[in-house]
Amino acid sequence: MFNNRVSKERLCFILFLLIQAITASAQTTAHHSLLRSADSLFQAQQWKAAKEKYQQYGTDTATNPLTWNRLGFCNYNLGLYQHSIGNYEKALTLNPALPIKTVIELRLARSYSQLKKEAEAVQWLEKAVASGYRDIKEIDKLEDFDAYRSSASFKEVRKKIYNNAYPCSIDPKQREFDFWIGEWDVFQNGTNQLVGHSLVQKVSGECALLENWEASRGGNGKSLNYFDAGVNSWEQDWIGSMGGSQRYLNGVYKDSAMRFTYESMNNGQKVTGNFIFFNMGPDKVRQYQDASTDGGKTFTVSYDFIYIRKK
Repeated sequence: MFNNRVSKERLCFILFLLIQAITASAQTTAHHSLLRSADSLFQAQQWKAAKEKYQQYGTDTATNPLTWNRLGFCNYNLGLYQHSIGNYEKALTLNPALPIKTVIELRLARSYSQLKKEAEAVQWLEKAVASGYRDIKEIDKLEDFDAYRSSASFKEVRKKIYNNAYPCSIDPKQREFDFWIGEWDVFQNGTNQLVGHSLVQKVSGECALLENWEASRGGNGKSLNYFDAGVNSWEQDWIGSMGGSQRYLNGVYKDSAMRFTYESMNNGQKVTGNFIFFNMGPDKVRQYQDASTDGGKTFTVSYDFIYIRKK
């Protein structure tokens, strides 16, 4: 009799736990469904409806920074900038992952800009930059900052965003060959004989120089010049319109000159030599190449050009 009563009590307890588990599961499922609905409306840019769903989800107890961030963006798009700031600040207290943190900091800057608080807007942009923000195209298109684009503080923070986007632009090693950038008339050294024209441009986010060569007597070619951090030296890869190509290695800027070496084969014979660009001031560059077929004992001059910058 006693054992039967104990068994019934255990069964009742197990049923109670099972009902609680089912109820909790149903509540969790409904909760997640509500969040999915809110996110779907958010992606569809239905800001008012999305905001209502996020609030039903229970933002007071929500611990996901992404939820608070999205609620803030809903309020931003509804013109409720002070509310959006409060939502973003709440999101930041929940230790968001760095990519989300950067987005939140940018959005705080946007909200403060809409409130015409430039100092606070720039302050949050600075924080976004420190977190790695680098979308220079986005910052240039956002209308939130149009009123401040000409201010010194905004120009300074924009420069930092640019530097994040293009780190080569501020790397001293990457800037060593900048003296060759420009549009040039090219002459045989020591004469007035025009041998060609060259346009040298920054490319690949300022991580390389592209040479565009046009010879006076026909023919053209291009070279890509870049600093290889793996070997701590510059390299040039050249290909001409006749199909010839050459790789110049071991480029080092020293004594106002970029100095390369090279190896090639000519009719089965190994050729080595030097390839040098002399920095002769802001408007003049000398380009020199020699060749040796006896292992560097003697050299003959391949060509010797003077570049004069076009005015």
